Amino acid sequence: MYTKRTILRNLGIAVLTTGLVACDGADERKAKYMEEGSQLFQAGDYEKAQLAYKNVLQIDPKHWESRYQMAETLSKQGKIENAFKEYNTIVANDENHVMARVRVGQLLLLNRAVDDAEKMATEALAKQPDNAEALVLMAGVQMAKNNSDAAIQSVEKALQKSPDDVSATLMKASIQVKNNQVGEAIALLKQGIEKKPDSIPLRTMLVGIYAKNQQTAEAEELLGAIIKLQPEEVQHYKNLALFQVGTHQLDKAEATLREAIQKLPDNEAATSNLIDFLVEKRSLEAAIAELQSVVQQKPDAYALKFKLASLQMANKQADKAEATLKQVVEQDKLGPNGISARDKLAGIYAATKRIDEAKALIKEVLDANPRDAEALTLRGQFALAENKIPEAIGDFRSVLVDQPNNVNVLKLLAATHLRNNEPELARENMEKVVAAAPADESARLELAGLQLNAGNEEQARQQIAELLKANPKSQKGLEALFRLEVAKKQWDKAQEVAKQVQQTFPDDAAGFYMSALGYQAEGKLDAAVDAFKNALEKKPDAIEPLTELVKTYMAQKQDAKAIAELQQVIKRHPDHFIAYNLLGGVYLSQKNFAEAKKNFAKAQEIKPDWFSPYRNLALAELVQNNKDQAIKIYTQGIEKTKGAMELVEDLARIYHGAGEHDKVLALYEESYKRYPQAAMVVNNLASYLSDYAATPENLERAAKMAEPLAKSKNPSFLDTVGWIAYKQDKLELAKDMLTKALEADAASPITNYHIGMLYFKQNDTVKAQEHLQKAVDSKANFDGLDEAKQTLEKLKPAG
Repeated sequence: MYTKRTILRNLGIAVLTTGLVACDGADERKAKYMEEGSQLFQAGDYEKAQLAYKNVLQIDPKHWESRYQMAETLSKQGKIENAFKEYNTIVANDENHVMARVRVGQLLLLNRAVDDAEKMATEALAKQPDNAEALVLMAGVQMAKNNSDAAIQSVEKALQKSPDDVSATLMKASIQVKNNQVGEAIALLKQGIEKKPDSIPLRTMLVGIYAKNQQTAEAEELLGAIIKLQPEEVQHYKNLALFQVGTHQLDKAEATLREAIQKLPDNEAATSNLIDFLVEKRSLEAAIAELQSVVQQKPDAYALKFKLASLQMANKQADKAEATLKQVVEQDKLGPNGISARDKLAGIYAATKRIDEAKALIKEVLDANPRDAEALTLRGQFALAENKIPEAIGDFRSVLVDQPNNVNVLKLLAATHLRNNEPELARENMEKVVAAAPADESARLELAGLQLNAGNEEQARQQIAELLKANPKSQKGLEALFRLEVAKKQWDKAQEVAKQVQQTFPDDAAGFYMSALGYQAEGKLDAAVDAFKNALEKKPDAIEPLTELVKTYMAQKQDAKAIAELQQVIKRHPDHFIAYNLLGGVYLSQKNFAEAKKNFAKAQEIKPDWFSPYRNLALAELVQNNKDQAIKIYTQGIEKTKGAMELVEDLARIYHGAGEHDKVLALYEESYKRYPQAAMVVNNLASYLSDYAATPENLERAAKMAEPLAKSKNPSFLDTVGWIAYKQDKLELAKDMLTKALEADAASPITNYHIGMLYFKQNDTVKAQEHLQKAVDSKANFDGLDEAKQTLEKLKPAG
């Protein structure tokens, strides 16, 4: 008979036994998955091997050997960043895992983090002093520190422990090449190949030595031997073809690539390699013809169809590219390739201003896959272009949820925040760009600019320093540093940077031009003249140095030298319209109107679509009180330049000064027809409608038209939106917009007048008086000055 205690005791035994069985089961499953992963890894099926090791980690997240093996599979798949993270995780948690340290050290050394790589090698060797790969890593570190003797000792020790180790052999050969022992390196590699006849790395290094040693025949023969060893590896054919291209054997290179297609008919990469060759070494037309033939035979080869569409776009055959992508859509419907084809079609439509069609395709894509990155990015770009800031931010952030290191989208998000007057968020996103793509020069420079605008000079300098550390010959980086020194009036340092550019790019005008700008800013005009001349010697047709040289001569009251310089330029380049325009400007400053007009007219004749000569010709007439003639020139210029805003603004000022408001409105209406999306054009028409044709209908139209301006940071645009709202009695909106405008430009007479009138309407007499007084005290002659004065009089206390 079982007592209660017996039952409980037996139950405890049962539970304990179950636990042991479960434990044994887990170990068995781990061992099974490890074995499975090992077999798949050996077979080269790295994706499935990765899944097997992942299964082990689901059972035991601290099974460091399975994590190491998974990292190895990631490395084999080329997912180096992910592999590095896994190796690092092991290093942080398992102090005894030698090979994880070796792998981390190898990757660090590849990225030139020599000291960190040395730390990993030292830790690995402390645990296993005879580990060949750790010794080879240490040898690499020592070579990076130019310590050849120590490197030889490390690699010799590795070879003593493992005489046939390929990595050790490669390292020793590298050291020998660096020490100019090329013959010894070749002998060593040949010996290694005899021992390991299937080794591709040994042969590849030997190819490199042969090529560098001008042993072309030997290198080519060895590349052919590599193909025979691994005839299924398409990269080997590509390597041979690249070598043949480099040795000017184009026909042989093409034959090699065609052989790859013949032997690997189902490998699309083989076809793609041939197409790339044809594009670069034959012609776009030849590549397109070849690819069209292939896709006709292989209608399901979607990757090649996308490549065909790309080439058709590059060949300015947008209609054919569109047809190719539509074929993919028709074939694959809403499959992954059909979705991708819609994304690319939407991109073509966007580029060709078919916005509605693009938006319709984007909607189709996002209905099928709401997380499609390309569609979200394009929709976000449309929203940004339409100043729909929240929508743009939402789309870009959605992309970054799945692709946090998408550099293009991070840049777009930064630009969106910047437009939304959120510089801190813009900086945060540009910092992510730099972290994800440290070699992106434009990103570092943009981040430096953002830091500088925020008053963070040291951080800006740090970004430029990092850029120049990675690429000391970065001209853009040096130019950014030069501008920074000039802005801080560090004249000597600015000249040092300019001299560095001159030395780095001795045949370029940039360094001399920078030096001249530095001297000009410092007020050393004679030195500036000499430097501008040096720049023009390097690049006689450069526009900027010539323009600044003329300006410098004019500042020195040396008109004759400016004229002589420009005449010499015109003698060398009879069609130099910039020089004619500058020469006209010099004569105009002397009031030599005949010569001025002759040269402006010549510039206009050579470059009829450039606004500047028309503007200068009109100015010459205005100076002589020939207003009607000036108006004719402006009108002609607006027609020839397709509505250049500079000319529209000038002519509008003339009409406005004469009180001809209908003519100003007609001018702005015509400009709006041409450029309905241009913010300045919208602002001009909306503002003028609200001031000089303020019917309820016109105000409603102006308000609708100006809606996108409300998202701008431009104080004039914000003022326009606020003033229209004031005229419509939408006082809260008016206050919001005018306050923002004033925050951006506190001294603006017109905005102080506008917000003063708003406060007057709201019976806030103190603030009304404060702002109206600021407007009047500015001494500016603005439209509304009389109203501002009259309202101030009303606000004065009686008596």
